Amino acid sequence: MTRLVGVLALLASAAWADIPPADTSGCGGKTAGETCKKDDGSEGSCVKATCSRNDYSNGPPPTSVQYECLKCGAAVAAPAPEKKNSCAAVPAESVLALLLVVLSRRRSR
Repeated sequence: MTRLVGVLALLASAAWADIPPADTSGCGGKTAGETCKKDDGSEGSCVKATCSRNDYSNGPPPTSVQYECLKCGAAVAAPAPEKKNSCAAVPAESVLALLLVVLSRRRSR
């Protein structure tokens, strides 16, 4: 019976533990902009966010306290490479040139 009471006491104390906000563990020890892993295992980057937690310092019921935190958000896309000018013909012009070559060969036969 005493073991049962001890196990129940341990389980009850775990319910009071702070649970970290979703997608914050991947940014532990990192700064905003660094890559991270979300809770579901997908890639992302650390972004500044506002998190909340219960504050029991004034006794029950707890009050909600907001604080700045880092969350693993959407991956930051790399900037698109700058397009360079090209001398390649436009596809429609290429088809027209090929058609002219084929027609000129048929006429010369």
